[in-house]
Amino acid sequence: MRSWFADLNQQVKNRSQFKPGQSGNPKGRPKGSRNELSEDFFRDLCEVWQAFGKPALETMAMLYPVEFVRLVASLMPKEPEATIAPVTVMERMSDAQLDALIAQCIEGGLDPAATD
Repeated sequence: MRSWFADLNQQVKNRSQFKPGQSGNPKGRPKGSRNELSEDFFRDLCEVWQAFGKPALETMAMLYPVEFVRLVASLMPKEPEATIAPVTVMERMSDAQLDALIAQCIEGGLDPAATD
């Protein structure tokens, strides 16, 4: 004996206008329609942001500080970008490149031995 849930599931499958593997729109979404929608949305968003952006953030920070912090955190990158410090760049330079750099500093009136 089948359960009532299996019977209901079968009835829903039989009523469906689409067969398994068949798309609801065989021709698919018109090309560029998603881009057009998102462009319209971001254009409108930009206009509203220009009108209310900073005051809206200030209001949110005062009235809803938890949500404000959550918003800021959601916009931060998951992993910070790595930057190459000048010391690292110099460590990769050959002796000849370092000598040329020192010579340029001396010619420009800089003291390469200075610590400031």
